[in-house]
Amino acid sequence: MLLGRVKMSYKKIFIAIVVFSLSLGVKAQEVDSLRAKILKCFNESRFVEVIDYTEQALQLYEQAGDKYNVAGCYNTIAGAYMRLGQYDEAIHNYNICTEIMDEIGGPRAAINKRYIMNNIASIYYDMEEYDQSEELYWKCIDMLGDVGTDTMANRDLATYYQNLSGVRLMQHDPDEAISFAEKALTLSQQYGDNKEKIINRRIALSKAYHEAGRQNESNAELKAALDIARQEKELYFETTILSLYGQYAYESGDNKAAEQHFLTALQIAKENQYNQLYLECLEGAYQSSRASHPERAIGYIEESIKMRDSIYNEKQQALIRDYQVKYQMAEKEHELELQEEKTLQSRRLLSLSLLAVVLLLILSVVLARDAVQRKRRNEMLTRLNKTKDQLFSVVSHDIKTPVAAQERSLDLICEHIDDIPQNYLKEYLVTLKSSTKELKVKIINVISWVKGMIGNPDKHVELFNLNAMADRVIRSQAFEIGQKHLKVINAISKELSGNDDPQMVEMVLQNLLSNAVKYSFADGEIRLDAEDGGERYLLKVIDYGQGIGKEKLGKLLKIMTSSTEGTNGEMGTGLGLFVSQQLLERNGGTLTIESEEGEGTTVTMSIRK
Repeated sequence: MLLGRVKMSYKKIFIAIVVFSLSLGVKAQEVDSLRAKILKCFNESRFVEVIDYTEQALQLYEQAGDKYNVAGCYNTIAGAYMRLGQYDEAIHNYNICTEIMDEIGGPRAAINKRYIMNNIASIYYDMEEYDQSEELYWKCIDMLGDVGTDTMANRDLATYYQNLSGVRLMQHDPDEAISFAEKALTLSQQYGDNKEKIINRRIALSKAYHEAGRQNESNAELKAALDIARQEKELYFETTILSLYGQYAYESGDNKAAEQHFLTALQIAKENQYNQLYLECLEGAYQSSRASHPERAIGYIEESIKMRDSIYNEKQQALIRDYQVKYQMAEKEHELELQEEKTLQSRRLLSLSLLAVVLLLILSVVLARDAVQRKRRNEMLTRLNKTKDQLFSVVSHDIKTPVAAQERSLDLICEHIDDIPQNYLKEYLVTLKSSTKELKVKIINVISWVKGMIGNPDKHVELFNLNAMADRVIRSQAFEIGQKHLKVINAISKELSGNDDPQMVEMVLQNLLSNAVKYSFADGEIRLDAEDGGERYLLKVIDYGQGIGKEKLGKLLKIMTSSTEGTNGEMGTGLGLFVSQQLLERNGGTLTIESEEGEGTTVTMSIRK
């Protein structure tokens, strides 16, 4: 359980960017209006609207030839994309901003270039590309040059040293991390940095000491940071520090103290709506209590699930609001266009004959459109009926099994709760958990498949790193891999990037790896690799397990087959490969299987470069 880096509030950073970006200079009233809208949207985390309004401002500044504020608009757009998690778009816009600063030149442009480079380095850090992140932080330091006794330059240098400390921790070099963190704290204290920065530096130094095993020094720095946070009433930092205390206690085996720290942090996080910290503290409380107080641990998990659902709903509502605003703006523009068209028509005094022709044309279009819509509806109904029949077949043959297992386990527990020995009760609950997990996978696969069949798959094409995605998929199945003592090798080049629907690709890869784990023998090996297939990359999942017979292999991708047991008796969904193939084909990809019984299996999926 590793808490994330303590970061400066994104909102404060972005508001600063907006003020920098939109100064008066062209069409003052219109610019003032856009500035107010952008600031309001930043405050309300409506970043889709931020991008839209800033692009409007960008057009005004480009028309006026105001390069400095054009660069500022690109900087604002990049910040919004960064907050939305669209890192490729963020880096693209930051690079445009940097190019414009090169054209402008001068000391002010050089400082802005350095700040932009620091932002890009932070993005690479979040993407876990630590070597690239470190290179950019060193470039920031080189751009500073000889700082001498300049106050602002030394404060910036402290920030870069702290960032390098974080990189060194991720690279498992605690001694270097300590050195950078100590330099950062010394500079901040010497040049009068604000209290937030001092707290941040001490937390970073505490983490570095902790990683190096110097617990006394780590605790001392953490206590000093907590004292400042409480003195300055910095509740966000106080919550972060208490959570870090909980993490340290948990790692040292003092679960009771760890749970108490997490509970204290939970209360502050809940009162102040620090949602992400609240979730992290719930996870910490669960981990530290599950061995000694499983009933409390279950409560923490339930609260965590409820909180995640709430956050998800809020995000969905925010997206809906963003798109409603865009739709309303488009409607207004459309209404203006219609009004202009009517005025123009009235001035031209069209003859009755021309009006008749126009009416006939409109009628023809309406009838043709109605015919097309009827045809589409019929095709949709046919596809839905076919999907319905297949879905009923799936539910009746595959999903009812885990549901029946859950029902039997629950009936047995409810009827004999007072008589069941502890070890048997635990066994029943383990069975119930397993069947629930199996049911969840089945339902996810069914939903994904049905979405694709009815013509409404969720598609979002963007660039993503294949090696990083494979690492995430492997980590998500670490428990199952560990249960069978498997060695999973990620041999995919870090240079390969797909340009496809990342959610679809990751879901299919999850299915393929899950099958490979299921049918591999204990202490075996699984290999993930990729090769150039011309217009597409061929991503392979290779196992050396029990393999598939020729008769079964011939049917596997043509119909929904019944699931077979894994090498340890595991049950699967019976849907994984069927769903995966259909999802890939609807996205222009393919899925192929090569296997020999007793020799292992190679499954290959193709994705866009």
